[in-house]
Amino acid sequence: MRTERFPWAAASAIAGGVLLLDQVTKAWVLHAMPGAPPMTVVPGCFDLTFSRNTGGVFGLFSGTPTAGRRLLFTAVTLAALALLVALLRQWGRESRLALVALSLVAGGAVGNLVDRLRFGSVVDFIDWYWGSYHWYTFNVADAAITSGAVLLLLHSFQHGHGGVASGGAPADAPPANAPPEG
Repeated sequence: MRTERFPWAAASAIAGGVLLLDQVTKAWVLHAMPGAPPMTVVPGCFDLTFSRNTGGVFGLFSGTPTAGRRLLFTAVTLAALALLVALLRQWGRESRLALVALSLVAGGAVGNLVDRLRFGSVVDFIDWYWGSYHWYTFNVADAAITSGAVLLLLHSFQHGHGGVASGGAPADAPPANAPPEG
């Protein structure tokens, strides 16, 4: 009986590709955009706008002192990466979707961690909006994390991970009014 080896090469290639694309785009933004006005890509909808996020998602903890913030985000990211590796080991062989999803999240997490360690903040530049309503400015790493989370949610629905049906009972538990087996 032959056991399949875990596809670490595929997971590493996806996460590494996200990290590379994220860092290359941020390097371009740091070179071309500081002090420059926003660059319109799609009028009324999409601009490239340089900004730095010293906080977490949606600017959380941006008022926290720099050293504490850096330590907090590094610890949280490393814990998340450990969880992602554990989930990859558990689900990576059974589902390409889970492998892609978790690898996208890992690559994005590392991309933003690199920024935090280098600069104390994350470089953001993608600005989607409609009229005067703007979404938070984000970057390639954020897009990969979000895409991976959506794919992971889809994987959970397809494979029944999470295992709780409506009413709080495990998904594989018999209905409360079912006759006993026997």
